[in-house]
Amino acid sequence: MQYIVHQEAGSAYAALGERLERIAAEAAPLVTAVTGLPLPDSIVIRTMTVRDWKRAHRRSSKQRLVTEALQLGAASRTKARMRRRASLVGMRMLWPTMLGQAVAFEPGHPELVIVPEALQHAGRLDDNPVLYKLLGHEMTHLAQDAVSGGAVWAAQDSYFPDLRGTADRDYHFLLEGHAYWADRQITAKTFGEPVSTDEPSPHASARYLKLFTSPLRTPVVDLQRRATDSVAQIIDAEGLDVFNRVWTTPDLVPLKSETSTPELWRRRFG
Repeated sequence: MQYIVHQEAGSAYAALGERLERIAAEAAPLVTAVTGLPLPDSIVIRTMTVRDWKRAHRRSSKQRLVTEALQLGAASRTKARMRRRASLVGMRMLWPTMLGQAVAFEPGHPELVIVPEALQHAGRLDDNPVLYKLLGHEMTHLAQDAVSGGAVWAAQDSYFPDLRGTADRDYHFLLEGHAYWADRQITAKTFGEPVSTDEPSPHASARYLKLFTSPLRTPVVDLQRRATDSVAQIIDAEGLDVFNRVWTTPDLVPLKSETSTPELWRRRFG
């Protein structure tokens, strides 16, 4: 497997890029072993400044909006523009808590994006166990994208879910629940127990600590925990091979009405 690191966050973070490449190489076999999903042959890791990260999201989200509208023949884009705006506002406010992402700024070219300034705010810049957790989590997203041929990312990120027929499906619940379940397994195999970020680092900045307990973040964390528990219950009950049918069988993706009752989602796999 090839690891390509683009160090675009400045020379001050050159050592971080080298560490990320090493950790990714160590964690990748565990991602495959834990999830049962293959990773792409090449994994691109890009470190970015906050400004460039925001610009890249604005540019790629606009491109996705226009492309989707043309593909789907969308006459009205009002709701889509509102969805895009809400997403960008959320990222602008919460970026210090977004330590990394699996994202395709260019369609068809997924990569891992790390914002070192966010790691610094979180007090995790030199926290190797958390970096293992972060890369294991985001590489799981790359595996999800690869095994579905890009379909699950396209469904999750769509600005026109009504036209795609996915408005009632909760792809975010599926993708994040699975990635958090995976990073717990990966870090447990590496460190003897799952690496947790439930408590902030003693080195976190005041800005990060304020966001950590913000009412904007609390419901997101609650949703992530519920999703993780739901995925774990289904895999324990049905087995990993059965669960992994979800990546190529859209009918197995949970309905939004099912995410608060894991048993309802589990019955789909039975």
